[in-house]
Amino acid sequence: MMLVVLGVTVMLGLAGLSLAQGLLAWDVRFAYLPAADAVLHGHTPYPTLHDPILDEQKGYVYPPQLLFLLIPLTVLPTPVVAAIVGAGMIALLLLTLRVLEVRDVRCYAAALLWVPAISAVLLSNLSIPLAFALALMWRYRNAVWPSAVALGLSVSAKLLLWPMFVWVLATRRLKTFALAVVVGVGVTFAAWAAIGFDGLSAYPDLLRRLSDLQSHRSYSFVGMASTAGLPEAVGSVLALVLGGALLVGCVVYARRDDEPRAFTCAVVATLALSPVVWLHYLVALLVPTAILRPRFSAIWLLPVLLWVSPKPGYAGGPAIFAPAIVAAILVVALLRLRPAPTVVAPVVEPAQ
Repeated sequence: MMLVVLGVTVMLGLAGLSLAQGLLAWDVRFAYLPAADAVLHGHTPYPTLHDPILDEQKGYVYPPQLLFLLIPLTVLPTPVVAAIVGAGMIALLLLTLRVLEVRDVRCYAAALLWVPAISAVLLSNLSIPLAFALALMWRYRNAVWPSAVALGLSVSAKLLLWPMFVWVLATRRLKTFALAVVVGVGVTFAAWAAIGFDGLSAYPDLLRRLSDLQSHRSYSFVGMASTAGLPEAVGSVLALVLGGALLVGCVVYARRDDEPRAFTCAVVATLALSPVVWLHYLVALLVPTAILRPRFSAIWLLPVLLWVSPKPGYAGGPAIFAPAIVAAILVVALLRLRPAPTVVAPVVEPAQ
């Protein structure tokens, strides 16, 4: 009970304080809503390559489909939108565990204390929705449509999750793969078409510019290499080596019919291969944690240690290594666990 009270108090207290300071839902306030308003009035939602808002983390840099969901909210006062979105993020965080059939209330309380989860709520960006999409992919992995739609929409919104396609292929879900590609490409094309393909030609350059500005100041391997005084290329090579190893592990575990570990490797590969990693990205680890350890244990408290990390803005100093260390300990612990046995319903032959 103490853990539950602490989790609820910390999450709601920080969200309330952030709302009072005009900072809750930072990304929605300063990036998503202005971009949605721009689309509503026929303007481009994207900043120029040298716009200072990119360095201030206030520029909209995602494909345009998200903006059409936010356009109805542009008529509301920004503080009201921030409160609605912040509350929605907390609800979606808890729903992610519910979808994964976690019933231990202590796991929900621990999730509320995860620094990546708190950061994701305060910023109110795509991290929690992407974690929810991962949960749907796992829960409905044997049903083509739900899993494919979740995969296609999430990758189309943020390319970060592309390694999940490797998991789908490794587990021989070819129909899911094909449908996810169709959904992702179709939604993205339709969204760009709706804004007259405004900004499409410059979009790859925008992503490269964003990576140049933020990668060495984030918690990615490039950022850690930069903090250690090593060339950026060292971090890039480390990311490719570790990310590649994780994808190989995904395939190996899949061939052994060990789907929980195959899924875990794919999820972790999404983080390892990303040139930019912020604390809130690590909320994705909530999904494999819930899959491999659905009841509370000390493993659930490991991400709480990330309170020692720098604030979620730009990372720096020795503490930049803390997220990688904690994530590595968590992943190794999860991969060493024996997954819960999967109960397969007997097949009933129809009466002749």
